[in-house]
Amino acid sequence: MNDLPTLRKFGEQLDVLKLFAEQGEVKKASALAQSIFENYVFVRDMFLRQEDEFLSAGNALAESEDKVEKLEAKLKLALSAYNSDFELFRKFCRALDYANTLKDLSDLPDMLKDIANELGVHRVTVVLDRKLCEGLPDSGIPSFFLKGCMRFIDSTLRNTGNRVFIGPLSRMMRPDVFFGDPEMSPESGGSCFAFGLMDKYSPDEMIGLLSIYDPSVSRFNPEMGTDFLEHFCSSIASTLIDVINHQKAMILREDVNRITHHDLKTPLNAVINLPHLLLAEEEDPDKIEMIQAIQDSGYRMLGLINRSYDLYKMESGTYNVVPENVNIIPMIQRIELDLIDVIKSKNSALHIFVNKAKWNGEESFYVRGEELLLFSMLANLVKNGFEATPEGKPVTVAFSGEDDFSIAVHNYGAVPAAIRKTFFEKYSTEGKKGGTGLGTYSASLIARVHGGEINMTSSDEEGTLVTVKI
Repeated sequence: MNDLPTLRKFGEQLDVLKLFAEQGEVKKASALAQSIFENYVFVRDMFLRQEDEFLSAGNALAESEDKVEKLEAKLKLALSAYNSDFELFRKFCRALDYANTLKDLSDLPDMLKDIANELGVHRVTVVLDRKLCEGLPDSGIPSFFLKGCMRFIDSTLRNTGNRVFIGPLSRMMRPDVFFGDPEMSPESGGSCFAFGLMDKYSPDEMIGLLSIYDPSVSRFNPEMGTDFLEHFCSSIASTLIDVINHQKAMILREDVNRITHHDLKTPLNAVINLPHLLLAEEEDPDKIEMIQAIQDSGYRMLGLINRSYDLYKMESGTYNVVPENVNIIPMIQRIELDLIDVIKSKNSALHIFVNKAKWNGEESFYVRGEELLLFSMLANLVKNGFEATPEGKPVTVAFSGEDDFSIAVHNYGAVPAAIRKTFFEKYSTEGKKGGTGLGTYSASLIARVHGGEINMTSSDEEGTLVTVKI
């Protein structure tokens, strides 16, 4: 192609051909004419091939543009579906947040309304097995003995995988059972999704039904995917069974506590009352002291039983404080007397301060609260102090304030680092022989029901300071 003459050269060849023709140079003219013709044919064929290539390229470009348009359309459709699924997923996540806050069945009706609003549906209903709810307070949730309704349930829900129904309400047998509403019937119109709630601890047992209703017949159709809905309903079932079991456990615990306290008090009456009869006829001082010790132990046991029930009520938030003005100094003196053996064994001492001054032996300090509870709290804190303080080191109790009272108990021992963050939690103990981890826990409960707070600081250099503010 590079040997082809340029247009200028081609023009010059034509001029030479003309000159040859005029001069009668037939052979030269014929040879040059043949060369010019061959070049022309070659160029013509080349241009025709390029034209075909351009046409093919144009067709390929048109096809590519068509494919790009189709791909863009598919991408937009896929993106729209993704955004729709993502928004639906977010709605179910927010609905699950409502479910995860459920602590009591009485809160379930309001929770279902919030879920219906979040999902944008007309109604969400839970129906529970009445047998499962026996012994629980009325929560306003509809219930049936599901065994008596199983033929309607089995004829409606699919029998493989999750027990599910989705479609028009007209195809549902006994919508009144699924919604716990006698006014719901196949003639009510609309569509629904229904799910059999199963017990996660006994997977073959149904605990209830969750049904979602919408007036639109097309809202819930058999062709739509239900993965999110089924996962959501399974989570609701899990939450419900945990809440129901917790409520039953709390009721059982209260019953057991009540029965136990009653059964313990009955034989304890003999321990308390019989010493009265023995003391009336006894003259030997040693025996009198022993009988009085038995009687004191009986009264102390009675107090512990009563206080243990009080602590249970504090835990459950049902305890009501009946406050009175209590002189706390005699309490400390009684506690010191009770702990005299521990104090002597450690060669220790109890130092008392009132409003930053050492107690003069006569001054009073009044706190507003319940005497028995305050005594129990102080006894636990002071006893812990003497058990923890090193030998030869004292325990200090300081009282201060007029309206807002502060009680501080200090000892020179350090709380083990492993339990400092959980010092006031139930059963928190380490390295203490016979320790239950209940002393500081009960002290924190007592401070709380008095509208106060309790704090602790501890280090190897400064020892341990427990401060109660009431």
